[in-house]
Amino acid sequence: MAMVPMNSGARSAVGTGRLLYLALVLAATLAGCRAGVAYRSEADLPSRPLADVLADHSSGLMAIPGVTAVAESRTPRGEPCVLILVKKLTPDLRSRLPEKLERWPVVVEESGEIRAMPDSGR
Repeated sequence: MAMVPMNSGARSAVGTGRLLYLALVLAATLAGCRAGVAYRSEADLPSRPLADVLADHSSGLMAIPGVTAVAESRTPRGEPCVLILVKKLTPDLRSRLPEKLERWPVVVEESGEIRAMPDSGR
């Protein structure tokens, strides 16, 4: 096969196309790597640190029958959230749990029963 050399105009078009492609890939990558949590307005921002909110609300959440644990975690999008683990997630139990806690998102996951290991009393 014989190779046909490209003229400078064709080379320029190919180079511009590659540059445009790289710019689009970079823009998409940077858009997906936003730091922090995206809030719609100042009113959506949590007013207190997540650890303080958990300290104040954990005992009340743990008093709800079926709740097995409460912790700090991350949403699937990587945002800080309140994690509530439940023995069995039912519609009734879900309706008793908050969707947000002092503006922090809440994630509820079914954990099954949680029991202490035999030697955990040391």
